[in-house]
Amino acid sequence: MPQMMNFFNRVIVSILLIALIVLLVPIAVTPQGVAEFVSSQLDQVKVEPISLPHLVIALAAFFLIALALVLLRLEWRRPVAKSVQIVSGGQSTELSTASVAERLRSDVLAVAQVQRAVPTVTARGRLVDIEVDVLVDPDVDVPAKSQEIEQVVRESVARMGLKLGRPRVKITCARDIPTGSSPAPSPE
Repeated sequence: MPQMMNFFNRVIVSILLIALIVLLVPIAVTPQGVAEFVSSQLDQVKVEPISLPHLVIALAAFFLIALALVLLRLEWRRPVAKSVQIVSGGQSTELSTASVAERLRSDVLAVAQVQRAVPTVTARGRLVDIEVDVLVDPDVDVPAKSQEIEQVVRESVARMGLKLGRPRVKITCARDIPTGSSPAPSPE
């Protein structure tokens, strides 16, 4: 994604610079002629305030504005951090968020009645926000299990030398599936 965005940026900037050069060369050579040409072209534009051409122009302008805003948002968004800093003593080490997620997954899976754990780790400077999507047995006490899982997350993050930002546990209870079929009544 970043490589594609860099290529897209180069193409857009190249097009804009070429267009700017094409506009500036005639202005530099004959500024009076360019001003007269632009003035005559603007005098020919006649759009009624309430008409179909005005509506088409307005819709096209709003579409281009929305596209420009989306591109600006994509250009200036922060890249997702793939590691978080661990500071111990005077040294600085980075730990990948994938490693943090894998450790959390194994620690949460070790909790009784947990069938599946899918952690999502987001690094914010030296803090990590953790969201764990957990599938538990159908007969579990949800509030107690949620607190237990959150405590496991806190301890696991602390053991890795990280500071926990916002922990969030999302629990889904598994469906109760009967383990065996009941015997059919025998005819008498």
